Amino acid sequence: MLSSSERKSPRVSVNLDVFIQTVDGDVPCQTRDASYHGVFIVRRDPLPLRKLIRFRTRIPGSDEDLQMLGLVAHTVNATEASEHKRDPGMGIQLFSLGRQTRQRWREYVDSLYQDHPEASHSIDLSARPTVQVRIPNSAILRKFRSVDLPGGSIFVETPDVHDVGTKVDCVIVHPLTEMKFAIPARVTEKKGGSADQRGVRLDLDVPEDTTKLEAFLDGRVPSHSTAPPPAPDDEA
Repeated sequence: MLSSSERKSPRVSVNLDVFIQTVDGDVPCQTRDASYHGVFIVRRDPLPLRKLIRFRTRIPGSDEDLQMLGLVAHTVNATEASEHKRDPGMGIQLFSLGRQTRQRWREYVDSLYQDHPEASHSIDLSARPTVQVRIPNSAILRKFRSVDLPGGSIFVETPDVHDVGTKVDCVIVHPLTEMKFAIPARVTEKKGGSADQRGVRLDLDVPEDTTKLEAFLDGRVPSHSTAPPPAPDDEA
């Protein structure tokens, strides 16, 4: 189960045994989900926000514990858990992991994502660079609507020239409303030269259902993207 489609590293459900290290000894708990940057640890009495914790866990198939360090980023107390029918506990934002630990953890999360196509798709979307197209006036907007979109292709002057074959999000900026709409695209041609001459040609993957796109072009809807918008680093 994914916690959010808008995370750069979406969570996937996984039950790992973890042992929180305290002055009184290790406290056994279990995770509910995990991502590259965090885990949710089930605990009836979650620790305070911003508290630094150390814990260890063992990845399936490994005979060596991973020593982890993290910060309590958010909590769900027993009352909130009962109201929303979810587990009580705390989201832990991982940081300051050693190089080897970080690599082993990332490889493990990669294996989890392989079993969750939705997560893999979300990772692919978040990895796309953006190419912004700021349409200057209504006349150019009409051309974009009547020529570029039906043709499925547009040339964009930009200093950020990506290699042919690169998947990008073509972010259209409306000339009147300043709203933005992202259309998945692929670079089919790149042009070098000085900063004001460089650009790329994009093949646009226009959605079959153009209702939201048409509403955007008419200036009738709030900012919308066909792909999840860029998100901050996973907050655990």
